[in-house]
Amino acid sequence: MASKSSSDRNSDSKSDPLNPEENEASELDDLTHAEFREIYQDSSVNLRFAKQQQWRAVLYFSVGAAAVAGYGEWTRWTDAKLANYFLVLVWIFSIATVCLLVSLQWWQAAENKKIVYVTSKWSSFANAARGRKSSFVSDLQRYGILVTMILYLELVTIAVTRIIWPHA
Repeated sequence: MASKSSSDRNSDSKSDPLNPEENEASELDDLTHAEFREIYQDSSVNLRFAKQQQWRAVLYFSVGAAAVAGYGEWTRWTDAKLANYFLVLVWIFSIATVCLLVSLQWWQAAENKKIVYVTSKWSSFANAARGRKSSFVSDLQRYGILVTMILYLELVTIAVTRIIWPHA
């Protein structure tokens, strides 16, 4: 098996967008570059906020569902009307939480698109660094976590329904 000559290796690395030989500076003027950095920073903060809100929504729903089931068990489900009311509330909050999670996911996708656009105008080294992470894998992870959150919410809803149902 023949090994590549050093000139072949150099031409390969020069054509590799993930490993540029020289940095090609951004063609943006300083003011535009500053604006783009601000947009990038704002989008990053929004992404972190949306992710945090998703996890908080799951947490708050979990605490609420546990409180409903705990209260019912503590009172031995003596009030059938209250049990029925709790059952309806759990389902309403479950559906609302799923809608909130999906809405926050759409917001994250919009913020990611802004970041991709802004960073595409930056230097070749910055683009090479950002290009090392596969957008397909990122999307797969993001939507996998979303599906897991939704399945968790629905399983909790079903579990609480099974606890309440005989008493409603």
